[in-house]
Amino acid sequence: MLTVELLDTITGNTAMRDRKAALVKRLAGFGAPFDEPAVLAQVLAQVMHESGAFRYVREVWGPTKAQAGYEGRADLGNTQPGDGKRFLGRDLIQCTGRANYRDLTAWWIRAAAPDDCVDFEWDPDALERPEWLGAAVVWYCMTRENLIRYCREGNIEMVTRKVNGGLNGYADRLGWYDKTALAMLSYASVRDFQQAHGLAVDGVSGPKTRAAMHAALLAMAPMVLTVKPPLAPVEALPKIHAPAKPAVAPKASILAMIVRALLAMLKGK
Repeated sequence: MLTVELLDTITGNTAMRDRKAALVKRLAGFGAPFDEPAVLAQVLAQVMHESGAFRYVREVWGPTKAQAGYEGRADLGNTQPGDGKRFLGRDLIQCTGRANYRDLTAWWIRAAAPDDCVDFEWDPDALERPEWLGAAVVWYCMTRENLIRYCREGNIEMVTRKVNGGLNGYADRLGWYDKTALAMLSYASVRDFQQAHGLAVDGVSGPKTRAAMHAALLAMAPMVLTVKPPLAPVEALPKIHAPAKPAVAPKASILAMIVRALLAMLKGK
């Protein structure tokens, strides 16, 4: 079962428990395919690298040369002055650019209950708050073509390419996968796992050891997660963050007010 305690074991500390709890709640609330141990291990390995083990939920802003280049980028949907910084990367797997914040919103009004949704384009800081932390993780995994399939295949190289666009930090991601898989399989070390599975006991997690970890995760029962309601059509959902309508007195109340005013005038004569 995915718990804060399991994430403590993976990270090797009890820091950032509010963020860990937020991710647990978000993944549990969404359900499949994050109830599949083999999928979850791959996703968590990416989360650990991308967020520095929950240390970062917001892109560290310099701005660097690359970050300065966010401004005015049409492919990110940054069309208004200040969009570059306004829509910097947020969440444990970062959502960057106005267009992505808009897409994230549109996707979540389908995936979540209508009353459990926020307009991330209107309120980008929401992705840093505990109640929505992890939303971009779910959205990213569910909308990137073949990402979940690569998770199920144990193809961490292709999972990394889908998340990163390349193989930046690949060795670190492999290390986090090892820690995550071992924790989920209840092994204290690579050596312990190798010995239990008839592998050469050298303490090195190479392709054979990692493939055996993946096979063991595939053999595990699904995680116990909360089942979410079925998706609702976008057109059936109410608009989010619509401006509040001004209060209007009922017609009967308005008539009564006019009558009272006339009577007061007549009494004054």
